[in-house]
Amino acid sequence: MTTTELRRLSELRSLLEGFAARHAAAHAATSPEKLKELRSILKRLTNALRARDYSAFRHADLELHETIVSLANVPMLQDTWRTVWNGLLAFHKQGFDDYFPDARVLAEEHEHLVETIALGDPAAAEDAARTHVEAVWFRLAEQTKSTTEPEGDPLQRATAHLVFRLHCPLKLTHVASKIAFTSPGNLSRLFRQQHGLSFQAYLQRLRLEKAAELLRNTRLPIARIAKRVGYRDVSRFGQHFKRTFKATPVEYRVAEQR
Repeated sequence: MTTTELRRLSELRSLLEGFAARHAAAHAATSPEKLKELRSILKRLTNALRARDYSAFRHADLELHETIVSLANVPMLQDTWRTVWNGLLAFHKQGFDDYFPDARVLAEEHEHLVETIALGDPAAAEDAARTHVEAVWFRLAEQTKSTTEPEGDPLQRATAHLVFRLHCPLKLTHVASKIAFTSPGNLSRLFRQQHGLSFQAYLQRLRLEKAAELLRNTRLPIARIAKRVGYRDVSRFGQHFKRTFKATPVEYRVAEQR
């Protein structure tokens, strides 16, 4: 299968899993046993990641996503999803030890997906599912490109990386050397030249814009939204948000959801 075909199939998986997560969240309140099962699988998946046992991780990962699709309770969805999953199986098995060195980040993504479903928030669950699938593709593609296309546009590589890593600690030096393949000074200059912002200011704007989107469209607790966009300190998140949107996160949510 060509890279283009894999990309399209991955996009189809993103659509299917977003749809499934939305419906799973809608049914969550009436399916306590399924939620208990999801959390049990999540625990096994997290333990497998910590142990670097990728065989156990792949098995738990399949079980987790399959359970979410089942919880959606949509006719024919499970068969369609399984066909797409199997089509991507070889792709997903590639070099997990290289592609996912940070087990904590991957565990957090799965945890966020399960918790949005448990909260019964369809919009948040769909966003979590689609972001997770698209980030998987991006990281795999990024890793492949790093050895085959290091001469690509450094700013484009950096900005794409930031979009998919908002919830992670991000430093200019790391992004410049490992992602953009340029010096920190040059990458900083490119951000100011093209976006009129420093690297840090651009990153903060992305994080706050994503937070505003989640405040508008979901019922996620503000603390979870802050964490999702990379803030470990909720009060600091609130300060930055108010400075940008002239309203606290609570005020913004109330005004936007009227």
